[in-house]
Amino acid sequence: MKRYAWLLAMVMPLILGACATMGPSTKGALVNVYRPNPVKESMVCSVEGKSGIAYMYVGPETVSGSIRQEEKKVIAQYAKAVLGETRFINPVSMASMEGEYPDLSIRVHKFNVNTRKGGHRLTREGVFQASFSIRQAGYLECSTSDPILIEKRYEMPAYKKEKLPSPSRVEQEMVQEAVRRVIRQFVPVKSQVLRSVKSGSDLSGKAASMIDAGNCMGAYELLKPVVTNPACEDADSLYNAGVAVECAAWNAANDQKTQFQYLKKAGEYYGKAAVLRPGDPEIQQAKGELDYELRTFFSSFERQDKTQKTLDDLKAPKSF
Repeated sequence: MKRYAWLLAMVMPLILGACATMGPSTKGALVNVYRPNPVKESMVCSVEGKSGIAYMYVGPETVSGSIRQEEKKVIAQYAKAVLGETRFINPVSMASMEGEYPDLSIRVHKFNVNTRKGGHRLTREGVFQASFSIRQAGYLECSTSDPILIEKRYEMPAYKKEKLPSPSRVEQEMVQEAVRRVIRQFVPVKSQVLRSVKSGSDLSGKAASMIDAGNCMGAYELLKPVVTNPACEDADSLYNAGVAVECAAWNAANDQKTQFQYLKKAGEYYGKAAVLRPGDPEIQQAKGELDYELRTFFSSFERQDKTQKTLDDLKAPKSF
């Protein structure tokens, strides 16, 4: 019995050590990751792959319903402000001429703010109900299955009536809340994750230590002569090169276009590593996350160049 206990005491540390190596890595670089927003808000799209929108137009002509023209202008103005605050969807000031970008259509069913007095208290109530749709080149792409209803109610003692939000403020809050609920499915959710590193070879091990120490660009310079070789089959070094460049995108790039170029290069390294090692979950996850980012938000920079050229052509004087 003592012999078995002695043997178990010798083996257990080895078993525990092996299990420990199987756990998630605690070394790597912190990077920002954009993932699809799981909240869909009953917005149904008929176009496959509709996961990101670079430009969108909303104006008085895209707002309809039994409301005054002035109210249409106000609703369009509030909606346009919401598009701008996303930093993903660029609001356009002119309607699309040839379907270069989609329109946000808002059909208003209810839109009013009422104030009433009861005893020594004032109550201000607002209701905004509307159906939303996204159309491009005249074709319906997405729409709400049911109208979105926003209700607001504020109450104050009569002697504090100045504390009540103004009717225009209530209108703004209702419209913008409804628009945020509609478009948030097209705005990815950002989170920060630890992109682990790999040390399967001497080269990748040295780079991993540098990345873990925060020297991402130094690690990439170390790896670059090897990973830029088309014949490179060192999956760990290719993956670590992707981590280094992705890290630099969020810590060294000064503007979004530079971030896009860095992330595009990181995606290329992840793609090569994924082909060499299709069963590695960390490599496949990194590739999938980069593919999504480049396909949605960051791909907007490529579409923006084309759209801006079209807008410039429309503004340019025409000769006869």
